[in-house]
Amino acid sequence: MGDGAVFGIFFISFFALIFGTVYYYLQTRHKERLSLIENGAEAKLFRREPSKRNYFFAMMIGVLFVCLALGIVFGVLLDDHVFTDYYNRDNPAPYFISVFFFIGAGFISSFFIHKKINVQ
Repeated sequence: MGDGAVFGIFFISFFALIFGTVYYYLQTRHKERLSLIENGAEAKLFRREPSKRNYFFAMMIGVLFVCLALGIVFGVLLDDHVFTDYYNRDNPAPYFISVFFFIGAGFISSFFIHKKINVQ
């Protein structure tokens, strides 16, 4: 069997597994709800309480990606302008230094933003 056939069989099997799992979950939930209704349960059992949204995780992921992009851009600038005389052009040090610096700064700033949001 070729690599393409194995790859195709794998993805077909993977999506069939996901579809089967979701179908089984929805079918079981439907049967459970029908049996509860037949036994006289109220419809308010199926409603969820509105929950307060917490956007801290989304904000932290956004800050992380912005700082990652800034770190890469700053790494390119460092590689082009600072590290040209001392090292060869294939040195990954300026990229790692700037990416980790900016990601750390992003985590610190997201901590202070979260602290300011929770105070209000």
